[in-house]
Amino acid sequence: MQMTDSSSAADLARPYDAVVVGTGAGGASLALRLGQHGLRVLLVEQGRRLEVQREAPSAPVGRFISQVMGSRETPLEIVGGRTKFYGAALYRFRESDFREVRHEGGTSPAWPITYAQLEPYYEQAERLFKVHGAPDGDPTEPPRASPYPHPPIPHGPIVARMVERLAKTGTRTAAIPSGLDYGPGGQCVLCPTCDAHYCTLDAKMDADTAALRPALRTGNVRLATNTECLAVLTDSEGRRATGIRVRHAGEEHVVRADVVAICAGLPGSATLLRRSRTGHHPEGLGNAGGALGRYLGGHSVGMIFPFVSLKTVPAFYTKTFAINEFYDEAPGWPYPAGVIQVAGQMPFWEEAGRLMRPIARLVGTHSLMCFYMTEALPTRESGFRFDGDRLGAKTEPVHNLATFNKLRDLAVAAFRRAGYPSLARKRPPYLWHEVGTARFGTDPGHSVLDPDCQVHGVRDLYVVDASTLPSAGAVNTALTIVALALRAGDHIARRSTLEAGRGAVPAGALHAPH
Repeated sequence: MQMTDSSSAADLARPYDAVVVGTGAGGASLALRLGQHGLRVLLVEQGRRLEVQREAPSAPVGRFISQVMGSRETPLEIVGGRTKFYGAALYRFRESDFREVRHEGGTSPAWPITYAQLEPYYEQAERLFKVHGAPDGDPTEPPRASPYPHPPIPHGPIVARMVERLAKTGTRTAAIPSGLDYGPGGQCVLCPTCDAHYCTLDAKMDADTAALRPALRTGNVRLATNTECLAVLTDSEGRRATGIRVRHAGEEHVVRADVVAICAGLPGSATLLRRSRTGHHPEGLGNAGGALGRYLGGHSVGMIFPFVSLKTVPAFYTKTFAINEFYDEAPGWPYPAGVIQVAGQMPFWEEAGRLMRPIARLVGTHSLMCFYMTEALPTRESGFRFDGDRLGAKTEPVHNLATFNKLRDLAVAAFRRAGYPSLARKRPPYLWHEVGTARFGTDPGHSVLDPDCQVHGVRDLYVVDASTLPSAGAVNTALTIVALALRAGDHIARRSTLEAGRGAVPAGALHAPH
């Protein structure tokens, strides 16, 4: 396939209708939508296009993240960003996630938009990312205008047996909505090397395969790789964005555009807004109320290993079911708890210390790896402090520790009732799926963006990525980021049409095909 990769000084010198910084779930999806509307878009990526070949026809399809990147800690400055290694779980946020919800450790904030406003874009995002799923067994499944685009991914025999046993002992399970190119004519072979792996078949619907490549095929979007965005540029009064300053091949260039969208993730977007400060915005763009870098949220996550066999578990695709019945309420508990999901097969023991590696391998090869996940709450204090234009100290969000432990106990009890002894270490939670630091809202004193994802006080400057989300709920965040990007793209295109008289593609024509 022909890739339009703009890497010359001449291309960077062209004027654009929009420049989008970052190629993750938000940036790639936004560029696609703007390109569908006929806008000329430059998509800027600090890193490179990652191309990992399958070693041999008999070799695993996927390559584990630490094998490709050297370490999980290596910054994912690559085309597609974090989604190149994600597990492709693409959930809609629950209706309750858009409302203010009281938790053990505080309050999860209300969003400036409702689920109903985002629902049409969830539907478009599911079609675009080829989501397979079904509402059965999930009491928190939100209303939808249309069914899932594709049926759920089938369970492997070991997982099917576990699901049956859970059901017989009173625990409902639901399909994990998954973005895979699976089915007639699809590339996915349901291999075991998916979650936390790079797919050498391009069968995982990540930001690159699902959104960026279709964006380039519109003919309206160009991609500049190995190009670092140094600052957002504003007019002489600091009231609107006029472009960005970038570094490419050791030289600095100015890219002029009518609209600038920052989609650099956490902490990239907040840092870039801070680094772009001027005399009119001395603390950073959108930071008049001091919210930039603050209100960090996410998920509190723990691991559980239900033992399923005395023999080594065979290699197969395992990430097909979740337990969502404790999301909004749990027995004997006054607060929402969260979700329990089976994960994909991952050689996590390769990252363990030398002494622990044999034990970790023994556990991992005789069990199904699962995780339990509850919401970590954003506060005014959680997030990043700035030391000049650099990141300073980080304060984690509030982990609802009693709720986290309650969810662990519920998970262990459910698996044991079904006949699966489980290992679940009592340890502090991991922080996953971070959100916030440039969140949207109605009050500039407590948010960086307005409800359309435009930066407060700076016209034509947008942020659409994980940092936009005011809270994380307790389900995976990627589909919500995609939906917000498609919504922001329609908003930007409508404004551009009104201001420039440009003919826009009708909204109904922009839906991804079935």
